[in-house]
Amino acid sequence: MRPLIFAILLSLCVEFAHSQALLGTTGWLNIPTAEMQEDGTFFAGGSFINKNYIANYGDAKYNLATYYFNLTFLPFLEVNFGNMRLLDNIDNNNTVDRRFTFRFRPLRERKYIPAVVIGAHDVYTSVPKDYEYNQYFSSLYIVLTKHFDIKKSEIAATLGYGINAFRNNRYIGFFGGVSFRPGFYRPLNLIVNYDAKE
Repeated sequence: MRPLIFAILLSLCVEFAHSQALLGTTGWLNIPTAEMQEDGTFFAGGSFINKNYIANYGDAKYNLATYYFNLTFLPFLEVNFGNMRLLDNIDNNNTVDRRFTFRFRPLRERKYIPAVVIGAHDVYTSVPKDYEYNQYFSSLYIVLTKHFDIKKSEIAATLGYGINAFRNNRYIGFFGGVSFRPGFYRPLNLIVNYDAKE
């Protein structure tokens, strides 16, 4: 019981921070946003992802584990390296997918103007283009995010468009979402997002 109480108390003491998508880039759950980490920010993390959530990798037969390293070393550039692994796969061949992500912000958010980010995920592979596999989490997109302060609460809206540029594209077409931080407890963030598929 004590570990549970400690975990709850620790979660209530979290400082305000930009969130990360499941794959480690700055974003909401399953979509990137035009938010950026502060210049000089480095973080590392990992996720367990249920097999039903990402069907194109492992044909939804295996749960997934991922780890990632993220560095924002300029105010307008974020670089991410990640690795995805199929769990409980008896065949140890082709069970790991590495990915590099670059996000460039040409326009910072202002009073009446949203922030704009151009991103490219999983941009490199050594596998010839004739093969349909590999680059499972690739995408090329542009995304806009705008924050609105209403009394002490904050609402953020994100809208993006993914281009069909790679062999397996994570975002094709429009994606977006809305987040809400209530004024009475700003670390709480309620998010609804659509990733162009679900």
